Amino acid sequence: MQHITLVTNQLRLAIELSQAFNDQQYFVDTTDDPRQVYSVMHQKQSVGLLWDLTAFPFTQYQAVLRDLRHHYQVPILSLADGLVDPTPIFQAGLDDYVPAPWPVPELVARFEQKQHLYERLTPLHSTQPPTKDRVQFADVVIDRQKYKAFRNDQDLGLTPKELKLLLYLIEHAPQVLSRSQLLAGVWGDQYDISETSRMVDIHISHLRDKIEADPKHPDYIQTVRGFGYHFVADASPSTD
Repeated sequence: MQHITLVTNQLRLAIELSQAFNDQQYFVDTTDDPRQVYSVMHQKQSVGLLWDLTAFPFTQYQAVLRDLRHHYQVPILSLADGLVDPTPIFQAGLDDYVPAPWPVPELVARFEQKQHLYERLTPLHSTQPPTKDRVQFADVVIDRQKYKAFRNDQDLGLTPKELKLLLYLIEHAPQVLSRSQLLAGVWGDQYDISETSRMVDIHISHLRDKIEADPKHPDYIQTVRGFGYHFVADASPSTD
């Protein structure tokens, strides 16, 4: 899947956009720190940027957005509250201005239309490599077609949600993902907001029980206290 970077501090927006773009075979990498945008886009080879102006206003981040426009030849869409003059936004080189309320299907369509335009104008533009059917780390092999994980040809018994969580962590490695980001990327909007942290932690615990030699001292999925989790092993396409 190709990656898109979303800059916002709104969990609900992150969840809605992640689910909508996931349905169109995109991963949405959300950051609530504009200082991390460059590293996220570089690590994930992002094919686009969505910037929430209601969280990080254009007047305060104009220089950052202009610099991003200079460095990245990808669609950059701005999400505004409808009270912003779009003229300086377009003058800064951003590709689109979408006022609230944001119609998510239309936003996806706008992004894809602009991505197709960039691909025609810059055919040599680097994108994410095609997703491989099998991914391996250590002695664990994930078969995407069978949607199962194996160790020594033995099914590890991961549930579909556990496997999706594992793949999401691998796809975003070595980025540290907050519980909110994991919820947005793995669960979408199908969860009880009152049990968010507990639900993520329980699934991580069950996942560790199945893939780690010592779940209390994990080698693959590690905790960053006060923030979330990240995948630290080397994962690569399997040729088996």
